[in-house]
Amino acid sequence: MWAYIIGAVCAVTATLDLKKIEPIQNAILIQGDFTDLKIQDEIKSHFRKTNSWNIKTTKNNKRPQIATKADVNAEKIMRKLINNSFPDHGIIGEELGAENENAEYVWVLDPIDGTKAFVSGLPFFGTMIGLIKNTKPIIGLIDQPITKDRIWGSSKGSYLNNKTVKTRSFESINKTICAITDPAMFIENNKDKAIYDMIVEKTLYVRHGTDCWGYAMCAGGTIDLVIEKDLEIWDIVAARAIIEAAGGIVTAWNKSEAASDRSVIAAANIETYNFFTEIIDKL
Repeated sequence: MWAYIIGAVCAVTATLDLKKIEPIQNAILIQGDFTDLKIQDEIKSHFRKTNSWNIKTTKNNKRPQIATKADVNAEKIMRKLINNSFPDHGIIGEELGAENENAEYVWVLDPIDGTKAFVSGLPFFGTMIGLIKNTKPIIGLIDQPITKDRIWGSSKGSYLNNKTVKTRSFESINKTICAITDPAMFIENNKDKAIYDMIVEKTLYVRHGTDCWGYAMCAGGTIDLVIEKDLEIWDIVAARAIIEAAGGIVTAWNKSEAASDRSVIAAANIETYNFFTEIIDKL
């Protein structure tokens, strides 16, 4: 399995050495249960433990943010391996910030996306790891250590638990399933609320609380549309690589680079994408 994914990376860029990149991918991303570095074990050891988190403040987000011991410890493990294997690569992580972020290759890490679910004892979170080359995502992975679900994507395609997946073809808007992590994102101004109300009215239904798995299932062919606000780069790089490899479209609401203004639309097909962007244009 990994030889296939690694080959995809090398097809994108001949400057990546297969022998050098294989250990980091085997250890960090997809291989088995991460036993070499105990990343999954680290996360699972704090799951459903009430004393493993605290509240943190952030510069951009008005709502309280939660940091867990598992977040920080898992990111430290990943950073160590990246630095040892790829000293010229950059790293951007949610917990420990950026280093060498202007490098040609940059790893983007979110050890636990869906922290509220994690703290609540719900297995609706995931580890997100992306690799970008000159700002373009070329590999993405979302891993769920409790359920052991794993989805990843590269230039060769996207795979959920070793099976090839594609985004869903368009049928009609009234059969469209939309995912939004938190409807509270859409109450800050009248336009955003109108957008949310229109989505609820026109689509089949809106699923809340999906976090990274909304993106994963968009790539997997069961969700048609994901709309989000207030995102950071680590929230979208891995997901974008996976969805685009599966045939979907990922941008900001204004059709610029995804999350360039902290907004994201991920659509399974061009018809669904146009549906949402037309709402934006009208409002």
